[in-house]
Amino acid sequence: MQYLTVLGATGSIGDSTLDVVSRHPERFSVFALTAHTQVEKLASLCMTFKPRFAVVADQASSVLLAEQIQTASPDTEVLFGKDGL
Repeated sequence: MQYLTVLGATGSIGDSTLDVVSRHPERFSVFALTAHTQVEKLASLCMTFKPRFAVVADQASSVLLAEQIQTASPDTEVLFGKDGL
């Protein structure tokens, strides 16, 4: 099993990477996802892939993300900023 951190998970390269992960769950697991400000899309990805960490650019986005995923992905820790990365 390979554990992946996907930087820019809400962009086109992130989409492609996560498509591969979803087609090969026996080979890959998502450890962390990052996004700049697309909180809703990142929340959806967190609910699907259940990463250990999710990182966004700022504190306000992190609060919003944590609220959106608290039920569906309660084990995902939400971080923000450079320190979160």
